[in-house]
Amino acid sequence: MDLTEFIRNFGTEKKCIHFLKKQRERQGVTCPHCQRNVTNWKPRHRYWRYSCGRKISLKSGTLMESSKLPFALWFKAIYLMTDVKKSYSILELSRLLGVKRYRTVWYLSMKLRMAMGNNLLAKEYFLYFTLISKDKSAYCGLKAIQNYSITAISRGGSHKTDEINLIAPIRLLKKVSAEEKRLSAKGYRCLKLFNTHKKIELKKSYYPVKTHEKNWLNYLMANENRILNGTHHGVSYLHLQKYMFEYSFNYNLRFCNKFKILVESILT
Repeated sequence: MDLTEFIRNFGTEKKCIHFLKKQRERQGVTCPHCQRNVTNWKPRHRYWRYSCGRKISLKSGTLMESSKLPFALWFKAIYLMTDVKKSYSILELSRLLGVKRYRTVWYLSMKLRMAMGNNLLAKEYFLYFTLISKDKSAYCGLKAIQNYSITAISRGGSHKTDEINLIAPIRLLKKVSAEEKRLSAKGYRCLKLFNTHKKIELKKSYYPVKTHEKNWLNYLMANENRILNGTHHGVSYLHLQKYMFEYSFNYNLRFCNKFKILVESILT
C-alpha cells in the first residue's frame, strides 16, 4: 500500500471508524455475558447494544482497548511501522505522528510490536533451529547479542520465501519475567512479553550443515544489531524481544501487505 492509497482509505477519523466497524462485524461481535450477537449500532456514541442491554465499544476486545488515542492516529502508526524497511526511533515516529508526548508514542509502538509477535508465535519455526553461541559465559549485553541469540529458521521451497523468528536467550527472558514481577508489585504499568503466548519447547540446537546458511544467519543477526544500536541507540533487555518481533515480522512479510496483516492481528 502506497501513501496515496492509505490517505484515500484511512485519511480521516470517519473512514477509520467505518473500516473498523465493517471488519469487526465481519468477524462477528458477540456479547461476553449473554453470548448473543449485536442488535444495533449507535453511530453517535460508537458502540453496539446487545439484547441484554449491555454495550461494547469499537475498541473493546482489541489491542486499542483502554486507549484514548484517535483511530486515525493508530492507523498512521501502523502504516509507518509496516512501510519502513528497517525501523523508526520513538522520537522520529513522534515527529511524524505529530504527538509531542514521548511516553504516548512509546506505548503505542510497543503494543504494535507485541501484535507483530502474535503473528510470529502462531507458527512453528523448527526446520533450521540454530543456537549461535561463541561464549556461553558472556554477559547478556546488547553489543554481544550475536554471540548468544537463538534464531529459529523456517525455509520454504522454490515457490516460498524464507522466514525467521528471532527469540531472545532463555536466561534473558527469565530475567525479564523477574523484573516484570518486581515492577508489577510496585504498581508500575508493564507490557508483558509472553502473557498470551504458549510455552515454547526448544529442540536440540545445532549448526546447519551448509556453510552459506550459517553465514546467512550471521548476516541477519548483524543487521538486527545495527538497527538496535543505530536507530534505537540501545534497547533495554526488558523490551529486547519486542524489537526482535518487529524485525522478524518485517523480514517475513517483505513481499506481503503488512498493513492488512497487522490490522487483523490487532483486532483479534
